[in-house]
Amino acid sequence: MSKLFAVNRREFLVAAALPLYAAGPLQTFSRDEALLVEALCDQVIPADDLPGAKQAGVLYYIDRQLAGPLRRFQAAYHDGLSKLRDACHDRTGHDFADLPFPEQTKFLQEVEAGRIEKLDSFWRLVIDHTMQGFYGSPAHGGNRDEVSWEMLGIRDVMEGHTH
Repeated sequence: MSKLFAVNRREFLVAAALPLYAAGPLQTFSRDEALLVEALCDQVIPADDLPGAKQAGVLYYIDRQLAGPLRRFQAAYHDGLSKLRDACHDRTGHDFADLPFPEQTKFLQEVEAGRIEKLDSFWRLVIDHTMQGFYGSPAHGGNRDEVSWEMLGIRDVMEGHTH
């Protein structure tokens, strides 16, 4: 293979994700941070036969809220993402977003068990914000196309309460 056309996995993932990020500019996260946040959110609410956090645009909820009402958590995210990235690389030799889903799960189980120092409170924060973005009003940046309301069978009831 010619070096001219060599692309590493990270560059490929970023390029593949560009259409997703075209849905709106990120206000808080860099592209690398966004890939990591999205992978974390996907661990909280993975897609199966129904949409998960990624399809619901939870990344955009978190990003938008960190630029506004949840601004007080910006430093916690930037610090937590950096520590998580370093801890994952130290333990696995890979970036979290590059790990297969089951390996990501195993790493986060170690975080939850407190075996990876100082990441459990950050992980709980991501879980909380992921749930808010998935189940909350689309007016706040998540729950794209009201996917969680549709899944819960409450779309018609909630449509009048989106603002």
